[in-house]
Amino acid sequence: MRFIVYFLLFISLGLQAQEVSGNVKDSLTQQTLPYVNVTYLHSDEGTSTDQQGVFQLQLSEENKTDTLLISYVGYRSKLIPVHQLNFTSEEILLQQERAEIETVQLQVKKAKYTSARKIGFKRKGDYRHSNAYGTEVCVWIKNEERRAGKLTEVQLFFKKNKQQNKKWKSYQAYFLVKFYAFDVEKRKPGNLLVAEPILIQPENKRNTIKIDVEDLNILYPVEGICIGIETIKPEHVKPTESMFSTYPYQVYAHSKEALTWGSFRGKPWKKQHRRSYFKRNMFTNPLVKLKVKYRKQILIIKKALSFR
Repeated sequence: MRFIVYFLLFISLGLQAQEVSGNVKDSLTQQTLPYVNVTYLHSDEGTSTDQQGVFQLQLSEENKTDTLLISYVGYRSKLIPVHQLNFTSEEILLQQERAEIETVQLQVKKAKYTSARKIGFKRKGDYRHSNAYGTEVCVWIKNEERRAGKLTEVQLFFKKNKQQNKKWKSYQAYFLVKFYAFDVEKRKPGNLLVAEPILIQPENKRNTIKIDVEDLNILYPVEGICIGIETIKPEHVKPTESMFSTYPYQVYAHSKEALTWGSFRGKPWKKQHRRSYFKRNMFTNPLVKLKVKYRKQILIIKKALSFR
């Protein structure tokens, strides 16, 4: 099934500053789409839509020669040169990419599987990190068995940010969890394995979030799977500083390999080589653990008959 997003975009000129503002909806259901990333292509200035699908983005003189990038998980991204936004109301259509994903999910649903097994990083060290709103980190969990399967559970780990009342101001963060195949040729996260992200709202404390994804029929490919974790701003949060941290912290694990990529508001993936503060010969990757079921192997046994 193909869906179209109905995107109303208009430029409003305020008394103090210019801004681009708009509302994002699904044209078929007319439902608003929250957490849609809207950013300028050649800068780090960006925002996301609120629960009503509304966004506001400052428009400076430098931005007028830039391009607006609109991206949402499960949809084809849209690039709009700012100089083309000359109308008070403009309609932009974004097409969802669901058909191929749903076909794969149906195949996963029909297969037969073994019992669930635990895989993922071991909790070596206790490195923690705070990411800016709009930042997505994506970690590659390799498939050591080299057998296709089905993802049944994801475990994410968080820790309390104790800097709330100190020099650095901290603000609450929510997270969108996404699932990608690993692109072997390009060596980075590839196609989505499920169209809808999963929203989690962890408290600011040491916490393990277990997400049951059994019914989503997510493929666990032979090449492994990439788990994306995007830090998003809750609607009630209104930062007043330009520099701040978010809470809770994401917990990272030590590893001999750098297996993490980063993206800001839907921009291209960049490989991260974040080394541990404590072990300089080790890299840090988001601590993620999975439960998977492998497809049952069908063996055809031919009986050997001997004749006298």
